[in-house]
Amino acid sequence: MNKFIVYGLGISGISTAKALAQKNFEVTATDDNQRLIEDDAQKYPEINFKNCSEISFDKDTKISFAPGIPLHFPRPHKILEICQKTQAQLSCDIEIFYELNHLNNNFIGITGTNGKSTTTALTGFIFENLKVPSKIGGNIGIACFDLPQNQNNFNYILEVSSYQLDLMKNVRFNIACLLNITPDHIDRHGSFEEYIHSKKRIFLNQNAQDFAVIDIDNPNSAKVFAELKNNQNFQANLVEISTAKIPQNGVAVIENKVLVNLQNQKFEFEINPILKGKHNHQNIACAIAITCCYLIKNAQFNQQKIQQIIKIIEEFKGLKHRMQLVGAVDGISFVNDSKATNAESTENALKSYDNIFWILGGKAKEGGIESLKPYFSKIQKAYLIGEASDEFAKFLAQNFVNYEKCQTLKNAFDKALIDAKSSNLIEKNIILSPACASFDQWKNFEERGDFFCKLVNDI
Repeated sequence: MNKFIVYGLGISGISTAKALAQKNFEVTATDDNQRLIEDDAQKYPEINFKNCSEISFDKDTKISFAPGIPLHFPRPHKILEICQKTQAQLSCDIEIFYELNHLNNNFIGITGTNGKSTTTALTGFIFENLKVPSKIGGNIGIACFDLPQNQNNFNYILEVSSYQLDLMKNVRFNIACLLNITPDHIDRHGSFEEYIHSKKRIFLNQNAQDFAVIDIDNPNSAKVFAELKNNQNFQANLVEISTAKIPQNGVAVIENKVLVNLQNQKFEFEINPILKGKHNHQNIACAIAITCCYLIKNAQFNQQKIQQIIKIIEEFKGLKHRMQLVGAVDGISFVNDSKATNAESTENALKSYDNIFWILGGKAKEGGIESLKPYFSKIQKAYLIGEASDEFAKFLAQNFVNYEKCQTLKNAFDKALIDAKSSNLIEKNIILSPACASFDQWKNFEERGDFFCKLVNDI
């Protein structure tokens, strides 16, 4: 019997430890945070909690390793040294979940720098409304071990991060989707090239029965598409996604039209989704393509099904923390875009609105907000919070953007509200779109976004 050590006691770590313990595996759970070990030991008596120094490792040990713990940079975690010495096997929760559940089930993986959560949620929404047995999970915030197990003909639709992909060796996604690649998480991967390499791992182990769905508008994902197309050893069916051109074999969403060109059949439909913006057209195209791949695999691909998919998409309202319209008061709209943890994500919000009172800042990503310069004319005023305040203030000043250092989200919200109320503009938008990670002041972007929503609801 395998011995499991769960390293990292976040949502997925606890879920994994509980599920493995219920299956009667020998499970020990640990973390770098001693207080977390002590707190969880009281909450979950069925799990054996120990300090790392008290645990014995050997080659029969499988270690479920939290993606939040560094694999390579800024320096490899000490657990990697232990694995090399003891030959213990290192995995992430998705790998272990796959090994226990892949027989007679489908695994659908969705990755990309931006849009993967919306695409995962939208795909799940479509499958649910088509009455296809399925659930979403993974990096979207639902631990895979919280999904139904012991299923047959079930579809696990998983959002997968680059950190998780780095830890996967045996997972085979029957349908794998790559939305886009832009510079992100360089501090953890060491270089942009390594980050791209991590994203490409979603296509690992695919065979001729599988599908690889890839956006061809983004230059980096287009390069991955070309590499796979020219690789004679890659057997999966390549499906193109675009919001700019009609693909040779794939799906495009161009303005209000859906163009499907698959299985030597061409269809064109009108679409009027609630989700606005070109970035959402990409998400919609990917979700349609994934669903079409499922239908092709199950010999159900036809015009009527695609029409049904489009009607379902037109009902989808989007996700919390992703350009979420929280409410409107006195002509002021409040938009929670806390999920925008880099400049590329924030660009979508700035493109979609005018007369913006912009709350931004946190733990800065590489490149900062330089790429957002073309949208600065839309900014009435910027309200800076968190670690990035000084860096962003300097750049905004250089580009003649009115700003104020506020340090906290509450302070920024209050000042933005005063300024928006006193403005003579007819339409005004207070937008939390930080272009930064949340970890300097918050546990995660959800906690940051929830607090913004609370501030809106309080008024």
